[in-house]
Amino acid sequence: MAYTRAVIDLGTNTFQLLVGSSMDLHAPLEVLVNLQRPVQLGKGAMEGGVIQADALHRAQVVLAGFVEIAALHGCEVNEITALATSILRNASNGVDVMMEWQRSLGIHVELISGLREAELIFEGVFQSLPQPWERPTLLMDIGGGSVEFILFQGAEVHFKTSLELGGLKLRSLFNHTDFFDLRIKEDCIAYIDRNLQPLFEACGHLPNVLIGAAGAFETMWDIEQALNGGGTVKKQAYELDIPCFYQVKGAIERMEPGERTHFPGMREFRAGIFPYANLLVDRILTQFDIQDMWMSTNSLKEGFWYSQRDEAIKKGIIF
Repeated sequence: MAYTRAVIDLGTNTFQLLVGSSMDLHAPLEVLVNLQRPVQLGKGAMEGGVIQADALHRAQVVLAGFVEIAALHGCEVNEITALATSILRNASNGVDVMMEWQRSLGIHVELISGLREAELIFEGVFQSLPQPWERPTLLMDIGGGSVEFILFQGAEVHFKTSLELGGLKLRSLFNHTDFFDLRIKEDCIAYIDRNLQPLFEACGHLPNVLIGAAGAFETMWDIEQALNGGGTVKKQAYELDIPCFYQVKGAIERMEPGERTHFPGMREFRAGIFPYANLLVDRILTQFDIQDMWMSTNSLKEGFWYSQRDEAIKKGIIF
């Protein structure tokens, strides 16, 4: 019998659903459903520390839809896990919100720490990379609230951290008009650099590759393909063009909000925080003089799916 489970990533900006299956012990993950929905759970909560009623309504609608979709692919409610991340860790009503979702929808909601989030992101991304992968690598996942970093070489993790530097977080701190403009750029960079110091000190000069986990990096890939064209080969990891990244970064920063939304390849729900993501990536590329950048389509939800399957195998529950 196939092992089929659903995982929901309750992100600060976006909710994501993965329904995955595998037929036997050695079978790869077969993705049955992979969806993203803009919820902006952190909108208003970044400033006030309380998840707002309108955000809760958006979240309830999306989650109810996810449960229905998972059921159509063979998942009972007890086979659906929702992972609560940055905004639910930090909001004063986060625990109450999670308990209400468990009560009303029947799903299990698991609150994970930033370091646990980093571990699961690594697990998901490493599965997607061409093997053997032996270069010293920094993995980066830019969320709405937090950014996770994992320094690794081969399968060994040397350092991991979670920093409150996500796109919505930076926007709430630096742009009172709710949109990025060049007037706040230098102050934002200075703030980013101060908060990245623990990462810079821990990594030294080790990483020579940057890998971005889905999210903003997937949008970078979409934009690159829209501007330059690309093949149709479906993979889980792609090399990104760094000169193209800087070309797009410069153009995006100078645009009005409406122009960003219509930029070729842009995902509309990412347009508001994309300039902040670009600033973060630039600081990493510059600090470590990285000349090689990749994007993986995998992230937190894939890592959790693999970890749960491996745990079920160890316990003899499946296969």
